[in-house]
Amino acid sequence: MQRVIYAATAFRATATPAIMRAVVVSEPAPAADFSKVKVVDDYPVPTPGEGQMLIKVAASSINPVDWKIMESAHWPAVPGFDVAGVVEELDETNCSRFKEGDGVWADLGKGLGSPHIQLGAWAEYAVADCSQVGLKPESMTFEDAASLPLAALTGYQAFQMVGAPWANNATHRENLTVVVTSGSGGTGVIAIQLAKAYGAKQIITSASSRNADLLRRLGATHIVDYHESTIWDILEDDSVDIIYDNFGAPGTADAAMRSMRSNGEFIFLPGKGGAVSENPKKGVVQLDFGLCDSSNHEDLDQLKDLVDAGLLRAVVPESHTLNNIQDVLQSSVAGHAVGKIGINITALAEFIV
Repeated sequence: MQRVIYAATAFRATATPAIMRAVVVSEPAPAADFSKVKVVDDYPVPTPGEGQMLIKVAASSINPVDWKIMESAHWPAVPGFDVAGVVEELDETNCSRFKEGDGVWADLGKGLGSPHIQLGAWAEYAVADCSQVGLKPESMTFEDAASLPLAALTGYQAFQMVGAPWANNATHRENLTVVVTSGSGGTGVIAIQLAKAYGAKQIITSASSRNADLLRRLGATHIVDYHESTIWDILEDDSVDIIYDNFGAPGTADAAMRSMRSNGEFIFLPGKGGAVSENPKKGVVQLDFGLCDSSNHEDLDQLKDLVDAGLLRAVVPESHTLNNIQDVLQSSVAGHAVGKIGINITALAEFIV
């Protein structure tokens, strides 16, 4: 695929339309029944308010939370967390960091966990608060950039909670060992790279053997084939400093305690029944990550710097358009995607700006 660099202002050729192509969830979609998820061609283009911008969307991506929240009562609305595109319109007074035509990225999940969640990325246009939007990494296409915000913010904020960057933290050992419980999914491929960038020397994860080479290139030093064993079967006692349980299965904390050092930290992503151990090793700190905070662009700016420094890259081996959104959602539910499944929404997706 040829990646072409264009001037940002070249993308604004016509007036903003009144209607757009968009995915609409008409009512709750229980148990991964996506019959209520449709693509329409006449959805009203949203209007940005005070402190907001309208983004011409180039690309988005699929996160498991995208279809999990379809079971709840936030509908009818346009779904989608991850967005990359260009600034179409903005409140110039309150959005002085940006100008029309800038390439931007964001996680539109502001308000996650409340009835007022934002969303709207799976459409040709989306509204975002300028405070939560960052300038897109200069070295990335829109498609690659759209695969990162939610997963990367989650990993970034989780590792911040356990002391990253560890290379600059005197309280952690020099030979820091980090476990990422699930390596090849959207949060895993990011966490491995962040752990390496932040100074971990040993990065241990679990994945199918077919993905081992990819994960080693990203920074993993040991990959356990989950078809043959578990991480906890192969780890020595008192050998791990930090466990990032991005899978969050029940019982993981209990199984992990033997391998943790007495000053170790265990942090897990909720949602699959994971929890802290009721019998932790003395001295081990246990943390429930909770929900990703997408409200502060400064976190995205930190991630942009890592991308542009060559320390963080996207893994998007599979991409689609809005036309087959139901099939894409079913593929995500099946749980076999490596990295992220991309969604190309306009012709900008392949470009760098």
